Amino acid sequence: MKSKKGAIELSMTTIIVIVLGITLLTLGLTWVRSSLGDVMDLTDRAFKMSDQEIEGMFSNSNDLLKIVPSTAEIKMGDSAQVAVIFYNLEGGTMDFQAKATPVAAGVPLICKFDTETDTSDVFTLQSGSHAIMKLRAETIQETTLGYGGCKVEMISPTVDQTGYQLQKTYSIEVIG
Repeated sequence: MKSKKGAIELSMTTIIVIVLGITLLTLGLTWVRSSLGDVMDLTDRAFKMSDQEIEGMFSNSNDLLKIVPSTAEIKMGDSAQVAVIFYNLEGGTMDFQAKATPVAAGVPLICKFDTETDTSDVFTLQSGSHAIMKLRAETIQETTLGYGGCKVEMISPTVDQTGYQLQKTYSIEVIG
């Protein structure tokens, strides 16, 4: 006659291994979830701090148009992104638009705003307020090593405000 005691022991061992496995898996997943949550919190705080730093750098300046940072080094086939900050010091509310063009004497680059074009959306600013846009400069296949840049021009597209115009250049060195 066969012993049934061995069959019960095997079943108990299997059940204990399964329970331990599920417990360890649950603990592991909980740890990963909390770690990812901490990473997301750190990332959100870092972005918030960088936005505050950008605003702080701009508030200490008398410039109406600022590019932060104003220079960059990028490798062939790469891109760099900067913040374009515009401050309205006029007496009232005005409409503005930014346009970016590659520097004519520099290496060939593509200059784009968040709109994925060389022109930003038209935005309205009250007196004393500011707008922050993102500008990305990319190399193209024909780009050579050397210096180039994106010229940013801030204009007011409304008819009665056409005299309002500012320009700054974002300088870029393309390295190998």
